[in-house]
Amino acid sequence: MLKNILLLIAGMTLFIPVLAAAEEVIRLDDILKEAEANSPRLAAMKDKYQAAYERVPQAGALPDPMFGIGVQNLPVDTLSFRQDMMTSKMVELSQEFPFFGKRRLKAEAAWAEARAMEDEYAEEALTLRSDIRMAVYELYMDKKGLEVLDRSRELLDALGKAVQARYSVGGGSLKDVIKVQLESSMLLEKKIALEKEEHTKRAYLGSLLGRDIPVSGEVEDITPTEITASRDALVEEALRQRPALKSAGERIKKGTLMVEMARKEYYPDFTVKADYMQRDRLKNGMDQSDMISVMLSVNLPVWRNAKLAPAVREAEFMKSMAEDEREARVKDIRYRVDSLLGEIEQGERTMKLYKEVVVPEANDEINAGLAGYETGKGELMGLLDSMRMLLDYQMGYYRALASREKAVAELGVVIGKEFTTMPVPATVTK
Repeated sequence: MLKNILLLIAGMTLFIPVLAAAEEVIRLDDILKEAEANSPRLAAMKDKYQAAYERVPQAGALPDPMFGIGVQNLPVDTLSFRQDMMTSKMVELSQEFPFFGKRRLKAEAAWAEARAMEDEYAEEALTLRSDIRMAVYELYMDKKGLEVLDRSRELLDALGKAVQARYSVGGGSLKDVIKVQLESSMLLEKKIALEKEEHTKRAYLGSLLGRDIPVSGEVEDITPTEITASRDALVEEALRQRPALKSAGERIKKGTLMVEMARKEYYPDFTVKADYMQRDRLKNGMDQSDMISVMLSVNLPVWRNAKLAPAVREAEFMKSMAEDEREARVKDIRYRVDSLLGEIEQGERTMKLYKEVVVPEANDEINAGLAGYETGKGELMGLLDSMRMLLDYQMGYYRALASREKAVAELGVVIGKEFTTMPVPATVTK
């Protein structure tokens, strides 16, 4: 029996096959497309920027013309339109014309704001896709953790049978049997806790996808994402295509236009008004001609200190704020690229250490412990400790892989471009 256990443990690797087919395979490409189609977050952002584009023609349109009707110089004693030659029925039409360039500036500022909102939508889409990727990597880590726990329990159960058989012939102690049973119970407790955590993550991923229920099925296996670009190249790419920076740039353009617009308020707007006055024949039989009048009027922008100058300063502050926000984003990008590249590199080193050194050495230690236990020279407690350490190391590998890929997903948001993670079939190692 112990020889069979040795063979099983020798076959334990970081890559454990999926033992049962799932009803659904969670493929990253498929659920990313689903999120783009169904996410309430993206739908709200899309409606927002589309509404902003509808404000552009409104901003550049003329004010509504004014139409009025009334009477003029009507005697209050008789209310007769034929008593006085000054009495008339009047129709009035007026139109305001903003000073030259104001409408253009308003329309261009509205256009810049709409483009900024569209860039914010693109930023939100990147962030959502990154959130989904990170949730999938978390599920992948839990999937592998459950596989490791199941395999460890199988090995521990086999060891328990061997210890029980040895005890039944007087070659072991009841204490050893109890220790193995206790260790198996602890693994079951870890599995229950991990399954509960996995359900929470499935519900979270379902909410990101716009579903009303948690996702089901197994996550497809992944391989570490390859990143070949240098730090400087990544920063340059981020400065060129990060949607958040493009949005900040549009807000700066808007600020420049608003400053110019505020300065345009020093110039008057024009109002053209035309009146048509209809007069009735007088009581004495005298006919009267209808009359028209035309007037051009302008507003007087005289409140410079109270209104106009503060408006210019306000616009300048808003432009300066947009410039400062963009500069802050640029500095944050440089910091985040450095930080995330460091996390990715650390993850690679950790994974390599687990895969090439720690896990093989832990396997060797267990094999040696089993060989010693079989000959009566080793202690069961030391063997159980070694198996527990191997379990931690195997799960540590997948934690390091998930953390690295989450950092890659976050780096994709920082530079404004996703890195592709290629799925691979589950590897069966004998």
